Parts: sequence; structure tokens; C-alpha cells
Amino acid sequence: MNIIERASYFFGKARGLYSKGVEDVFSTTGTRPSIGDQSAWVDPYEWGSYLLDSKKPSTKGQFVDSNLGWVYICVKLNFQAVGSQRLRLYVSKETKGKKYMTIETRPVDRQRLKWLYTQTDLDSWLTKAEEIEEVTENAFLDLMKEVNPYHGSRELKEFTTMFMDLTGECYWLILKDGLKVPRQIWVIPSQYMNPVYGDSLAKPIIGYKYKRGNVELTLKPEDVVMFNTPNPKNIFSGFSTIKGVADAVYIQSQMNEFETSIFENRARVGGVIEEVENVGVNARKRFQEKLSQEHTGPKKAGKMMYLPRGLKHTKDTMTPTELNFIEGRKGNREEICTALDVPFGMFDPHSNRAVAEAAGYQHSKIGILPRCDRFSEKMNERILPLFDEKLFCAFDDPVPQNRELALKESTQLVIAGIKATNEDRAERGLEAVEGGDEPLVDSRRIPLSAAGITPPTPEEQEEQIMNFSKKVTEKIREMLG
Repeated sequence: MNIIERASYFFGKARGLYSKGVEDVFSTTGTRPSIGDQSAWVDPYEWGSYLLDSKKPSTKGQFVDSNLGWVYICVKLNFQAVGSQRLRLYVSKETKGKKYMTIETRPVDRQRLKWLYTQTDLDSWLTKAEEIEEVTENAFLDLMKEVNPYHGSRELKEFTTMFMDLTGECYWLILKDGLKVPRQIWVIPSQYMNPVYGDSLAKPIIGYKYKRGNVELTLKPEDVVMFNTPNPKNIFSGFSTIKGVADAVYIQSQMNEFETSIFENRARVGGVIEEVENVGVNARKRFQEKLSQEHTGPKKAGKMMYLPRGLKHTKDTMTPTELNFIEGRKGNREEICTALDVPFGMFDPHSNRAVAEAAGYQHSKIGILPRCDRFSEKMNERILPLFDEKLFCAFDDPVPQNRELALKESTQLVIAGIKATNEDRAERGLEAVEGGDEPLVDSRRIPLSAAGITPPTPEEQEEQIMNFSKKVTEKIREMLG
């Protein structure tokens, strides 16, 4: 056992997380890990890595502390965007037109129904449904209005997104009534929560432990909903985005500290003081004290300095390494933004409107849509079955270009006379207008079969009318005998 393994073993054992090795976990003949060996599923480096990289963020608490600068900017953009998305509740009806005593519903417009059928995670509800309707009144909607006495639906979405971005994990504590129906949801800070691992794959997690200072609680798995991003070292825990770009986050923090030092002007005069004559120890000491008093601090930057006889000031210049600092700082920003699914083009002051809109579309598609899907999937998996198996939830499409495309398509259908104006207005939740029930067509258009036929002259038209009149007259005479 080398020094890394010894260190990982020691700190892992102190947390009750000694690793027996993956070959023992999946072995059919070897010894199985016991409950005491709770981290049988955890790579030993997971808990010992910070011994080698102590300056880089490596624990969930440190990931949360890294929520500064560009990390904070990107995390804030993500949780604000997710928090503003509308989450709707739907019911899957096996019989069309069926009514429920405890569920109030309304029809779903075609545009939104089309969007729902693009969501593969909803197949278990959509494939067996004869009809899908939106639920307008239900106990779940009441819960979403006030998830607990201090937070609403928006805060639930924002806190979940924030902890997922920072730590790769999020935990909900579900408080239920006597009928086992959820009545409150509390987001527990993930830096204080850890799974308690079981002794077999039948029950890999047997509980959750909350520990903050001297407070320590063990929670039942059925009372906790855990979100986690894929972790290559432990499939039962999350992997923080901050950990994935720990180098960039650390370097960025050091760059900030360096710039702060310059801003505070810690006696930095932009050069070197050189003795051209021997000024003596006492004179040198007095000058250093004066330099510190009169030239340290942001308000004293650029102040004129008087040099005693025997001293010479040599102005310094930026070295190639210092010039690379600027490019390196930009590269770190782009790495952090990319890791958090925020296109850097959103912050480029030189970008035009088209570039900014493209960046916004990209952010919605690769950043906001997956986060919304993860939220609604967990709701459908763990929360809604406690209310009714027929219920499921889904966000509206958060991608703006998708909405613009749907609007353009619907408008063209109305113009072409395929769809009536009121039909389109109903899909958008608007009131009907007079004369809008019938599709409108362009009077200048003619059937395809009539294309290319030369219209008759006035004389030909008059002759056709006369012939038609004669035929009608003869038919009447025949009928009258």
C-alpha cells in the first residue's frame, strides 16, 4: 500500500468509508461487504484526493465556497432560467372524455401536445393514453404553490439547479401526512448530506446522513429524493461540475487575488528602488516605513514619490509571462462557462444581435432544457406516484427558436386555409373572434385542373348562356307535357 492509498484509507475509514474493492462487490464467491464497509461502491481516491490537491476545490463544501466570480455568474444564469420555466401537470386518460372526482382538467392544445410527444421520458404515460389533458386543480398543484412555509415552486427549482451545478447532488426532504401524501418539500444543502451505503446491490443506499457541526441526523431513504449527475467513480453519488474544472476555478481565484493585490497597491510603485550610494541601514528602514504609509492602498495609487539621495527608481515592464496572463484569464473564463453550459458569446461585448440570440438559443437547448428534464423526471419518478399514478408533469418548451418555428408553421397553415383563425387562437389560449370559424382562402387561386385553360370571350359566354337557357326551357316543357 503506497502513501496515497494509506492516506485515502485513513481518511476514508474515519468517515466510515473504507473501500473493499469493486471485485469483492460483484463477486459471487468472495466475501460480500458488510454494512460497516459502507463505501464498497466508492473509489478510495474520491475521499483522499484532496490530500494531494489541497489548494483546489475537492469537497462539496469547497465546491459551494467556489460560488464566486464566473462560477456564480453562470450558476445564477442557470438557476434563474430554470426557475422561470412553467411546470404543468397532466393526466393520462385511458378512456377519452373520462372525468375524475378529485381532478379538474382542461384540453391541451395541439402545439403543446406535439411537444409532449417529443419527450421520451413520458412514454409510459403517453403510449397508453387515449387522451391527455392538463390538470388545473389538484393537491400536487397546491404543494407547488407552497412547497414549505418559506419557499415556493420557483425557489424549489432554483435551489435544485444551484446545488446540482455546484456539487453534482441535490437532496429533497419530503414531509408526508398520515396518508403518506407529500405536504412539504425541503431542499437540504448537499454539502451536509451523504448517502449511507448498504451491503448489496439490492439495497445500495439504506439511508442518508445529515451532518453539520455537532448536528447529525439519519434520514430514511423513502423520505429523501436524491438528484445526482453521473459520477464515473461512484454511480450512487454525483460528480460536481466544479470538480471537473477545478484547475480553472483555482487559477481564476488566484488571478483574482493577484489583481486584488495590485488594486490595493500593497506598496507596489511599478518598479525597483536601487541604491546607487550607501544610504545606511537606518535611512533604508525609514524609507521603507514611509513607502508603506504613503503608497499602500487604492486611494494612494499613482501618488508622487520622493526619493532620498542615493536611491534610484527603475520602472518595470510587463514580461511575456505577464502578457499571457490576460489570455490565460480569458481561457479560464471560457472553460468555466462551457462546463456550466453557458455560451461565452452571451458575455462578448463585441457580439451583434444575431450572435447574442444564437448564444441564447444554445444556452436554452444545452443548458436549460436538460436541467428542466432532470427536474420533471424526478418529480414523475418519486413525487407524483404518491398522488396518482395517472399524473405526470412536464415543462413547456424552454427553447425560444422552437416556439418561433411553431408560430411560423401555424401562421402559414392559417394563411393557406388549412386551419381556421379561431382554431389557431384556441391553441394559443385566446378568445374566438367573429367570422373566424371558417378557413380563409385566397380568391385569386384556382383549382389545379383549371390551370392553363383560356377564359372564353364575351361572345362565347353569351352563346353558352343561350344554349343553357334553351336546355332548361325544353326540360320544363317535357315535365309539363
